[in-house]
Amino acid sequence: MNLLSGLEKFGIKSDGDLDITKSPNQKNAQGQEVKKVALEDLQEKDLVLQKSAQCPICDHKFKYLAVKSGKVKREGTDADTRPHYHNIDTLKYDAIVCPHCGYAAMTRYFEHISATQMKWIKEAVCNNFTPLSDDVPQTYSADEAVDRYKLALVSAMAKHARTSEKARICLNIAWIRRDQIKEIPDHTPEQLKKRQELTEEYEGFYKQAYEGYNQAYSTETGLNSVAIEYILANMAIHFKDYGTASKLISQLLGNPNTNPRVKDRCLELKEKVVKATKSNS
Repeated sequence: MNLLSGLEKFGIKSDGDLDITKSPNQKNAQGQEVKKVALEDLQEKDLVLQKSAQCPICDHKFKYLAVKSGKVKREGTDADTRPHYHNIDTLKYDAIVCPHCGYAAMTRYFEHISATQMKWIKEAVCNNFTPLSDDVPQTYSADEAVDRYKLALVSAMAKHARTSEKARICLNIAWIRRDQIKEIPDHTPEQLKKRQELTEEYEGFYKQAYEGYNQAYSTETGLNSVAIEYILANMAIHFKDYGTASKLISQLLGNPNTNPRVKDRCLELKEKVVKATKSNS
């Protein structure tokens, strides 16, 4: 399966191979009291705002959507730390795309690019990109967010980004697709087909993230080892790589820097591994 499918509409082609080894009681201008809206009543469009950016590649100025800080309410996380917030999926808003040249990156990396990387991106991305409208929607749909991340992945590969950066992009795509799968019923052939397509993409990007983080963990410095080990342990269980999972869990349990809550979760993971190993023997 071509994990980068869908980018053709942007002029980007892929051969199919992917390997990444407000305050209360404020008054408005008319002196009227502004009604405070509870966080629970805010919808997704109320939780995002337009921000301005200038592309470091082509200097084009544009706007994009970002999450309003302090406005989102966290509801919990999945076992592999995928975060969930009330009325919004914040993951959909962490990729910036220049609509003029196609350069894209996760927010923290967008402005940090060298002259050599600019050259590589111009050759691999910008020269083939079909410009988009500068119009900004009220919100990004899941599919729009995935397209934005795919463009970010193309740019990351073109600029020879660190494997951990590429792995994070793949992980975010996988997490978005996983939630989409949960929302689609399976009553009709069309729904079943859509679920299958999303599942294939989820598994493909999750695998890329797993392999990428494994490589980054052993070759890169400056990573949060506890966070990476915990995510990898969960992913290893998903892929039935129980030996790796056991090793990572042992490291986390023996690490004094692992907080008690994570250690409790690791004990639960350890039980999963033991049960799975017994059932396979």
